[in-house]
Amino acid sequence: MSDFYVWLRSLWLLWLVLLFVGVAVWIYWPKRREQLERHGQIPFKDEEEP
Repeated sequence: MSDFYVWLRSLWLLWLVLLFVGVAVWIYWPKRREQLERHGQIPFKDEEEP
């Protein structure tokens, strides 16, 4: 069991890269485009015109 733990720890970079790619794919999935555009407009909703 200890050897398995050491082997997993040696792959930390691979785990982080896979996590990053997974999150990036999830965020930029084409189905989520409309939702992302709505979220991007949040800072401008409460703006009052002078």
